[in-house]
Amino acid sequence: MEIIDETKNNQDEEKKEYDDEFGLYRMWSAISFSVMLIVIGVPLWWKTTEVYRAPLPYDEIHALDPSQTEIKTTIFIYSEYPTHANAIMQGLSISFKKLSIFNVDIKPFKIDIEPISFDAVENSSAIHPTKAGQILLVEVPSLPYNDKVLVSTNRIIYFTYNDDSDLIAQVIMQWFFEEKALINKVTSIISPQKTNIGEENSNRLRAALGYDVIFTIINSDPENVNFSWDVKNDVNGYMQPLLSQISKVSSHAIKSQWLYLMDLGEVPRKDESGWYTYKFSQLPHIITPLEKKLGSGISKNPCIHMILYVAGCSVNPLCFLSSDELRVEGMMSPQWGAVQILNPTEENCVNHTQVKFSPKDIMSIFISQFHALLGIREKVRKNGVNFMALKGPSLRTWELDSLYRIRTVEQITSASLTLQSLSKLLGEINNIVINEDVASSINVAVSNVKKAVTALKLGDLDKAMETSSVAFGAAETAFSDPSLLSLLYFPDDQKYAVYIPLFLPIMIPVIMSLKRTYSWLVQRKLTTHEKTE
Repeated sequence: MEIIDETKNNQDEEKKEYDDEFGLYRMWSAISFSVMLIVIGVPLWWKTTEVYRAPLPYDEIHALDPSQTEIKTTIFIYSEYPTHANAIMQGLSISFKKLSIFNVDIKPFKIDIEPISFDAVENSSAIHPTKAGQILLVEVPSLPYNDKVLVSTNRIIYFTYNDDSDLIAQVIMQWFFEEKALINKVTSIISPQKTNIGEENSNRLRAALGYDVIFTIINSDPENVNFSWDVKNDVNGYMQPLLSQISKVSSHAIKSQWLYLMDLGEVPRKDESGWYTYKFSQLPHIITPLEKKLGSGISKNPCIHMILYVAGCSVNPLCFLSSDELRVEGMMSPQWGAVQILNPTEENCVNHTQVKFSPKDIMSIFISQFHALLGIREKVRKNGVNFMALKGPSLRTWELDSLYRIRTVEQITSASLTLQSLSKLLGEINNIVINEDVASSINVAVSNVKKAVTALKLGDLDKAMETSSVAFGAAETAFSDPSLLSLLYFPDDQKYAVYIPLFLPIMIPVIMSLKRTYSWLVQRKLTTHEKTE
């Protein structure tokens, strides 16, 4: 009996030791699983589900202030009489104190031409200003047509001895600087709902790095009107010099297309003299149905539409009526393009003969309209102030300078606001991802905005134009990058709806085992302490 009890006791002790050893393994397994889940699993989950944002220069973005732009301009003045030159310089300095954006540096200039005259200076290209933004004032004994002030095409203003500085300052501020247009442009971008931007800014195309210039020829009555035109050759011949001149402002791709059997969508009114007329107020109703058939939606670039409408014989002659009730061949739609009408003759309609026309006349109107779309106003001679006529489609160099200034200021302002808007969105929406490519574009934009602002302050208009274009393009690229939206439509409540069913079945046993594991560890510590005693 004693042997049986001893055997049973040995078995109980062995079972207890086995249970203790099995419990030890089991508890350490639970501890290991919990540690792995908490120490490795939770950080891994946190890292793989976080919204990645590359570091951005938030302070530099918030510091951008396009309303404080300053433009330096250098004006050189020549007069045969130094005292008169000094008097004009002092008068100009007083007049230019009214300017809020421009910082004008006036310097005397020496011309080694004897005798000095308008023709001599015009023919001496070596003394013409070549740096964008600079102006040369030259006093000459007389000017053609008895003008007091004559503005050349090459950044030179000629004036006679009897002129006062106020008249010269007025010409510079109104024609060259156009400060009001610059201020209105900046204000219209910052607060578009509060600004009267003016006619030239309302016509002006919005800033873009590239445009598609689409020439569309519409023959509304091809059965009766025989019309053909070598569009490609004439458009390239007349437009390319202008487009090459403004290539730093933006690139332009010229396209052409022919459409047939289309009317202008509105019924023209026949006046007492037999003319069929469209009022300018009807132009939006004409453009809206046309746009559906012009094919502009196939391009990512903004489109400039130049439409030549060959009128049908049933509504011939056809024209537009200006706001002054004058008959005109073409009308322009601000920031969109222009429409020009070509009327066939009665002989063309009766005998179906080839329509004869002057490509030069048609392209002259288109070029004039294109100038207006660039924001270049037509200059009118007044108060003894005249200007030299253009000999081709290109802009006057000082008009190009004005275009550089306003486009640079516009691009600086747009880029700054785009970056600040993106920064604000990042603060309001936590799910926007900023990858390295977007961050690189933002850094490039910030850097080039600052370079453009500095270049304007130093009077380097060419560099300002170049760097502002880079900044504008980089800011638009960053703001429109599709990766920004990768997690935007996966908000936190949807994350919880997905992750809770996955992790909750795992976490409940782990959490419940933590209490038992804690009790086991405490009991084991007490047992070890008792054995030690």
